[in-house]
Amino acid sequence: MSRLILRVLSESEVERLHTETLRVLAEVGFRVTHGEALAKFRRAGALVNEADGTVRVPPEMVKELLAQAPSSAAQTGLNGEVLDVGGDNRYYTSLIIDPFIVDHTDGVRRPVLEDVRRHTIIGESLERVSAMMRMQYPVSDIAEPDSCYKTMEVFLLHSTKHTVIAPTSDKNCRDWMDVMAAIAEAAGLDPNGTPLMSVAMAVTSPLQVHGPNIEIMKMAMERSYPIRSTVCPMAGTTAPYSVAGTMLIANTEALIPVLIAQVYRPGHPVAYGIGPSITDMHTGHDLYYKPEKMLFKIAATQMGTFYNLPVSGEAGGTMTWRADVQNGAESFAYLLASHAGRQNIIGGLGSLHNANGMSAEQIIMQCGLVDMAEYLAGGMDFSDKKLAFDSIRKAGPGGQYLTDNLTLELLRSREFFHSLHLDLTGGYDLTARGAYEMAHQRAEDLVAQHEPTVPSKVQAAIRSFFREKYQDKSVADK
Repeated sequence: MSRLILRVLSESEVERLHTETLRVLAEVGFRVTHGEALAKFRRAGALVNEADGTVRVPPEMVKELLAQAPSSAAQTGLNGEVLDVGGDNRYYTSLIIDPFIVDHTDGVRRPVLEDVRRHTIIGESLERVSAMMRMQYPVSDIAEPDSCYKTMEVFLLHSTKHTVIAPTSDKNCRDWMDVMAAIAEAAGLDPNGTPLMSVAMAVTSPLQVHGPNIEIMKMAMERSYPIRSTVCPMAGTTAPYSVAGTMLIANTEALIPVLIAQVYRPGHPVAYGIGPSITDMHTGHDLYYKPEKMLFKIAATQMGTFYNLPVSGEAGGTMTWRADVQNGAESFAYLLASHAGRQNIIGGLGSLHNANGMSAEQIIMQCGLVDMAEYLAGGMDFSDKKLAFDSIRKAGPGGQYLTDNLTLELLRSREFFHSLHLDLTGGYDLTARGAYEMAHQRAEDLVAQHEPTVPSKVQAAIRSFFREKYQDKSVADK
């Protein structure tokens, strides 16, 4: 069975990128503004400059720490589905909220609370989605500080899948830890031993880790919550203005959370992940989904595999907010890179608008593109049966294959591509809906037909937790 393989780095280039990464860690180092972490690195053998917080890690120490990091991580949710994040497994995460929502009727607008409910229900209902991520962003119809608490509540009331969090502060992370403990207790689960959440930990480019992010990591390590490296260097501003130079600093930064975790708790799982972008030198704008993204994603899967780490990253979206050819081309290129590579966690289905927006339709359309990427990545089966010499001999010149045994055997299999989310009528039905309208109708149907999946006892625990958080007590009843 052949598989589609995508590579942008030769074996020697993988080795060179690793060697240069070791040089950066040893000669340049990274800055940590956390006294306890500095002390741990010093005791482990790193060169620590107390004055500026710079940590320089010798190559042998890097290799020893990386060897302690596991090659897989277990994740689960209230639904009981266990995700073995590693090896050849692929798991998709869908988005819940972003700074902008692309509405089917109103176009680009700010998010409202109903978006959170709808997008969570859609992610909960789609078989392709194994986890969901609710960004820390307020909705426009509820004032802060209650807004973010309410979106957390509504999200958790409608999801039984694995939860991915990207805390904006150690306080925000503590809120997540506390509510997840309440959920676990209500569900009869061990809050410390059940990996209901995974935690994204940001490195500030270039090469800096701030104290609150160390505290976020510590909270994850106190429990069984896997950590995801989240690094977003911008070529030209926070990274060198070259594709290879940006890849070097991204690779270095992706290893920093792995090293920190192993210094604190050897064996704690950390996923390798990068998300570089490009600075537009005419405007200063950050451009996240340009075609270079595909190169970075393929290189990332190669390096994550080289380090024998679970690999995470975005699914890949588009620079535009429109449901147009550019959207489809960019989304598919990045999804194919993710799936054909060894990216275990493919996050952010629904993303568009330069990673500043999302839509319900985009989640579903991208599920169709995932179907395509998965099929193509599977390659061709050249087994004797499927090479079909016997069928060709039986039919002979001028024969037919409609009633051939192989046709009948494979008729309802996945031998040929199929997706519920794409128009595959081939123009024979001029009334057929396009992918965007199909996705819109599918979203409407999923929301309308949804039945609660979160147990009532867990719902009560969630409502009780957040009721005490609201400054405006009427928000609890919205």
